Formats: sequence, structure tokens, C-alpha cells
Amino acid sequence: MGAAMLLALTYSGPEVGEAYIADEGLVQMGTLVILVVATLSAATLAIRCPQNRVNLGLLACGLAIYAGREHDLHRLEFLSEHYTLLKFYLMPEIPLWQKLFFGAFVISVIAIIATFVLRMAGPTLRDLKRAEPWAIFGLAWITTLTASQISDRTWLNSTFAGRSFEEVAEFVAAGLALMVVYHFPRVALPVAATTKLAPQAASAKAA
Repeated sequence: MGAAMLLALTYSGPEVGEAYIADEGLVQMGTLVILVVATLSAATLAIRCPQNRVNLGLLACGLAIYAGREHDLHRLEFLSEHYTLLKFYLMPEIPLWQKLFFGAFVISVIAIIATFVLRMAGPTLRDLKRAEPWAIFGLAWITTLTASQISDRTWLNSTFAGRSFEEVAEFVAAGLALMVVYHFPRVALPVAATTKLAPQAASAKAA
């Protein structure tokens, strides 16, 4: 699907294609809608699945942050600088309350992401080895999103084909994030527990 979208955009040319990949264009709006659905789905699962509520809740928060980032909420029009940059907090003309408010928000975002990564690093590696769908989709999401950011931050961004690739890759990444939510474990199983169960499973198969 992503390849078909990229082919259609590049074939249409900048005159037509630029409107689709603009900030309010069809591709970006589609990306935002998918991420909102993924966020709400993760939040719903966090409520309905108490056995893995913390991880699902952190996933929902992370997806909400991800959706906000894709919609450029870090570039608020009433601020003279992006609040995610150190420069923002060093500017004397920025009111103290803004520095404190947005600084606390950024710290909260970092804490949420760090907590999720620390909690899920072991299970992710374990489930990648077991080829669990959620982990495979997660790896594909990271790869696709990284490719889009490379396109955004290099000379490719100065070309229509490069910008088209970036927006289509972000759209595909949003779809992969939704698939991660769909396949995400409903029950948290510690890595140590699966390690202990592995010899038992092997013995059962041998028998």
C-alpha cells in the first residue's frame, strides 16, 4: 500500500502531489487519524486488560505523544521557539511560567518513554526471538519511522520525491503502530518466567 501511494504521488508530480503531503493534506490527516485510533485502542485495552494494564497504559500515552509529535504540537504558534529545544529555556524573553510548564511536560514525556522502554526491552527481545507478531510489527515500525526521519533531515527533503517518501513512510509507520496495539500482549509475562517455562515446554514436546 505504501509503495502504491508513493508511486501515485511521484507520478502525479509536485503540482498535484504537494497538496496531498502538505500539513493539512490527505496523507498527513490519514496518519493522524490512524494514530488517534491506535491511541484510543491502547487506552481501551488498558482498561479492559488488568493483567497488562501498566504496559498498555504506557503504550497509550506514548502513542498520544507520537500523534502530537506528528501533528507538530511541539511547534505552538504562540511560542517564539520550540519548547523541545534547550534554546527555549535559555531565552530571557520567555516567561518563567512557560519554561516551568513546558519543561515539566517534556520531563513527563521522557519519563513515560523511558519507563516503557525499560519495562518492555526484555519482553521485546524475547518475543522477537519467538517471532511474535507485535514484536515484528514493532521492529518494522522503528525501521520505517527511522527511514522517514532520515529523509526529513537530509538533502532528500529538498526534493519532491524525498518529501513524498517521508510522508508515506510516516503513514505506513502509523499503520504498523496500530498493528502493534492489535497484537500487543494482553497479559504481562515476565522474561524470567518464560525462561523457566522453556525447559518444561521442551520436555513436554520430547515426551
